Amino acid sequence: MKNTAQSTNVTNPFEGTTSKNAVSAIAFRYLPFWPIFVFTIVMSLSVSYFYIHYQTPIYEAGSTILLKDSRGADGANVLEALGLTNGSKTVENEIEVLKSRVLMEQVVKDLGLYAQVYNKGTLRDILIYPNPVKFIVLNPEDLKNSPNLPISFEYVPTHNYITISGKKYALGAPLHTPYGDFIINPVKTGTAVSNQSFKGEYYLQIRTISTAAKFTQSALTVASAARQSSLIALKLVDQVPVRAEDILNQLVKVYNDAGVTEKTQTALNTLNFINDRLVLVTKELSGVETEMQDYRTSQGIVDLSTEGRNFIDNARQNVTQLAQIQIQLDVLSQIEKYIVRKGSNSGTVPSTMGISDPILLQLLDKLYSAELELSNLRQTAGENSPPVAAVQERINQIKPGLLENLNALRQNLVTTQNRLKAEGGINSSQLRGVPQKERKFLEISRQQAIKNNIYTLLLTKREEVALSRAAAVADSRIVNYAEAKGTPVKPIPLNIYLVGLSVGVIIGIVFVLVREQYNQEVLFRTEIERKTDATVLAEILHDDSGETLVIKDGSRTVIAEQFRALRTSLNFIGIQGDKKTILVTSSISGEGKSFTAINLAVSLALTGKKVAILEFDLRKPKISKMMEISQEPGISNYMAGLATYEEISLSMADRDIPGLVILPAGTIPPNPTELMLNGRLDVLMARLKEEFDYILIDSPPIGLVTDAKILNKYVDACLYMVRHKYTPKYYLNLIDHIYVNNELSNVNIIFNGLKLRGILGRYGQGYGAGYGYGYGYGYGYGYGYGYGYTQEEDKNKKGLMGLFNTIFKKPAKRKSKKSQH
Repeated sequence: MKNTAQSTNVTNPFEGTTSKNAVSAIAFRYLPFWPIFVFTIVMSLSVSYFYIHYQTPIYEAGSTILLKDSRGADGANVLEALGLTNGSKTVENEIEVLKSRVLMEQVVKDLGLYAQVYNKGTLRDILIYPNPVKFIVLNPEDLKNSPNLPISFEYVPTHNYITISGKKYALGAPLHTPYGDFIINPVKTGTAVSNQSFKGEYYLQIRTISTAAKFTQSALTVASAARQSSLIALKLVDQVPVRAEDILNQLVKVYNDAGVTEKTQTALNTLNFINDRLVLVTKELSGVETEMQDYRTSQGIVDLSTEGRNFIDNARQNVTQLAQIQIQLDVLSQIEKYIVRKGSNSGTVPSTMGISDPILLQLLDKLYSAELELSNLRQTAGENSPPVAAVQERINQIKPGLLENLNALRQNLVTTQNRLKAEGGINSSQLRGVPQKERKFLEISRQQAIKNNIYTLLLTKREEVALSRAAAVADSRIVNYAEAKGTPVKPIPLNIYLVGLSVGVIIGIVFVLVREQYNQEVLFRTEIERKTDATVLAEILHDDSGETLVIKDGSRTVIAEQFRALRTSLNFIGIQGDKKTILVTSSISGEGKSFTAINLAVSLALTGKKVAILEFDLRKPKISKMMEISQEPGISNYMAGLATYEEISLSMADRDIPGLVILPAGTIPPNPTELMLNGRLDVLMARLKEEFDYILIDSPPIGLVTDAKILNKYVDACLYMVRHKYTPKYYLNLIDHIYVNNELSNVNIIFNGLKLRGILGRYGQGYGAGYGYGYGYGYGYGYGYGYGYTQEEDKNKKGLMGLFNTIFKKPAKRKSKKSQH
C-alpha cells in the first residue's frame, strides 16, 4: 500500500485552470493530433465521393392496392352457397400471394426480364431498359444462365440484325442460341431507347425464369399499408426507376388477372356441373311423374286428401247423431220412470232436452198441469172430494196415452240408431284403407317434390353463375399506380458523407489510442502519479538541438528555464546547507540521467556555487563522452589506489563554467560493486562534502544493478529519471516499491524528455496541451521560437510543408545526439 504520508507532491500552479468537462477532456486528448484527423477525414470523404459517383444508384418505386371485401359480391354469394369458394380474402394471405414465386415468374416472362443488356462502363455497368430489342423466349424451360463472363452484344438497326458473341442473328425469325431459343424483335419506334443512338460496348445477360424471379423477389417488399385496413403497399428497388414501375404495375396486373381467371374458371366449372346435373335430374323427375300418373289411374284417385277428409267428416257426423239419439233415449227413460213410478204424487216433470216431438211435449204439459191442480186441491179439499177425484181421473186418462206415445218415439229412435251404427261401420272400413293409399301416394309425391326442387334450384343457380361469370372482376383495386422516387434511395450522399466523416474521425481516434492509450511506455504525468506517491519534482522537455549543455548564462529557452526551476525546487526537498549530495538514477539506461545531471550541475554552478559531478556509472559511462573529456584516470582508478584525487578532478573553468568539477568514471572495472565497498569511497565523499556546495552522483540504472543502493548512504536526495515515451510503465511499480520501502533517500521523480502532443509537436509549434502539467508555459515561446531552433528554422517547420514532412518524411539529421536520450 502506498505511503501517502511520505508524499510531498508539488502542486502544479496551472492544474486549476484545466477544465473538467467532457469537451475539454476530448480536446485535450485529440486536438493536438488535428493534422491526423484532417488527413483521415479528407481521405474518408474522398473515398465517399468516389463511392457515391461510382456506385450503381438504386431507386425505389411504390404502389398501393385496396383489397375488396368479396362477401358483398353476388357471384361470390352464389359460389359460396354452392360450397365452391373459400370465403373472404385476408390481407395476410394476399401479401404472401403477391410475394409468390409463381406471380413473379409470370412478370419476368411478360416483361422479358430474363434477357438484359448492359452498357459496359469504366467502373460500373449501366442497365439498358427497355432493351433495344425484345427477346421473346420460345421455350422458357430450356433457358440457361449465361456465364459470368460478359456476352458481347451488338445491335445494328440499319442492317436488321444483332451480334451475340460474334455471331450474327437476324431479327424477327426464330433463332437458336446456346442459352435458349428466341425470337428477337426490334422495339417499337418512339420508345426511349430506340430514339437514342446505340453506341459503345454492350453485353448481354441471360438468366432462367426462376433465377430472374428470385433476383426480382429479393428487391420486392409487400406489407400492410396501415393497421386494421385492407390496403397493401408494394415497394421495389431497382437501378432503373422505369423498370421498377413496370415490374410493380405488371405484378398487380398479373395478380388481378389471376384472381379474375380463377373466378371465371370456377364459374365455368360450376356451369358444367349444373348442366350435367340438370340432365340427370330431368330424367329422374320425368320417371317420378309417370309413376304418380299410373298410381292415380290404378287406384281411381282424384284427390286422396279430399276423400279422406269426407270419410272423417261422415264418421264425425255419425258419432254426433248417435250421441244425440242416446241422449233422447235416456230422456225418454227418465220420463217413463216419472210417469210409471210417480203415481198420484205430484212432482217436477223431468227435462225434455233433445226431445222435439210436439205430442209428447203436449201430453207432458197436460200431465204436469193436472198434477199441479191436484196438489192445490188437496190442500183445500179432502182426498175423496169430488174435485180431487175428478182431477185424479183426468190424470189417469193422460198417462196411458203418454206412455203409448213414449214407446212409439223410443222405437223410432232405436231404429235410427241402428241405421247410423251400420253406416258408421262402413265409413270406418273405408277410412282404414285411406292411409295405405296415402302413404304410397305421399312417397311418390315426395320424390316428385324433391326432384322438382332440385331442378328448380339448378335452373336458378345456373342463371346466377352465368351472371357472375360475365361480371367477374378482380378482388383488388389499384389505389396508386407504381411511381418511382426522383432521387435514389441508395447511395444517399448525405449518409455516405456522414459515414465517411465518422470513419475518418474513428480512424483518427484509433490512431491516437494506439499511439497513446495502448502504448506500453509512460506518456502522461498522471500515469506516474497514479502508480506511485513519489513526488514528480520537475518536467524536462525533449531537446532536439543535439547539444549537451542546454543551459548557459543568459539562455532563455524553455528547457533552460525548466532546469532553473528544478534548481529552485531542490530547496523544497531539503538540499541546502549540509544536505548537498544528490543521486541521479533511473530504471533503465537511456532515460537521461547523465544529461539531467550535467545541466542541473551547470545550472547550480551558474549561481556561483561549487558543484561536483561524479560519473559513477562505472559500467557504461556517458558524461565523459558528452562533455568530451578524458575518461581516465577516474573514480575507478582512485578507488583502486591507482590515482589521486587531484588527478581525477577535472575543472570546467576552461568551458566558461567556473565552479564545476567533473570526476570521470575512469577505467571500466570488472567488479564495480566490490570496488565501491573497499573503503576509499568514504574518504572521497567526505572530502567532496568539505570542498563543494553540491555533489551530483550519476549512478547506474537501479533496475539493472545495485550500485545506486550502495551509493544511497552518501546522498541526501534522489532524482529518479522517468523518460517520456521510453520508460516502460511496469517500471513505475519498481519506483513505488523503492519509495514505499525507503530503499533510496528522498526519492523525487524527474519526468524527462516530454514532447508536445500531436503530429506537429516535434517542431515546437505548440498545438494543444502536452503530457505534463507545466508543459508549454515556459519563457522560450517568447524568445526562442521553439526548443533550440532559430527563428528562421522555426518558420521553415510551420505550414502545410511541415505537416507533410511530419507525416511522410523523417526529420533532418542534426549533430550527434548528446542529449537526454
